[in-house]
Amino acid sequence: MKERDEQFAAFVQAYPASRRKGGYMAEQLFLHALTKVPFDTLMQALQQHKRSEEWQTPRFIPSLITWLATECWLQVLPEAETPSRRTPFEQARHEGLKKW
Repeated sequence: MKERDEQFAAFVQAYPASRRKGGYMAEQLFLHALTKVPFDTLMQALQQHKRSEEWQTPRFIPSLITWLATECWLQVLPEAETPSRRTPFEQARHEGLKKW
């Protein structure tokens, strides 16, 4: 069980800080997820989601509980464009600036 506790701690630490709420329920959902997929799969999916376009806007990042409960590790989100590949207009639109 100590290994599972360490895995859960690593997973929570890797999740965006502003969306980590969950406590006991998050831990139970995490343990349930591990009955379906290996820990490495969860971590790889989380890292891919963190690089996605959707997760570049904090309000679109699901809570840790939601991510686990809805099995988001099964989703593959499009990667975010690197800022250097965007035109100034695209960058402003991405950041939500209204001056354009």
